[in-house]
Amino acid sequence: MTPSRHTRWSRTLWRAVCRAAAALQHIHDEQTLMWELQWQASRAAVSETGPLTWTLTLDGHRLAGSHLPVPDDTRAGGAS
Repeated sequence: MTPSRHTRWSRTLWRAVCRAAAALQHIHDEQTLMWELQWQASRAAVSETGPLTWTLTLDGHRLAGSHLPVPDDTRAGGAS
């Protein structure tokens, strides 16, 4: 190959590599956005703190709220 053909070939190859990298970056950004929106849509909004309740979300019912408090019962601990 002559130097001018080699330079032209290198430039063409470099442009193709840059375009492929840009396309992969765009695909990655779109996929990340899709997963982020999926995660946000499937979360159950908790309007108040309280016991666990079933809340309707876009993908069905989910448990929302906080766990029931454990009563402070010293008799149940087994210590006499």
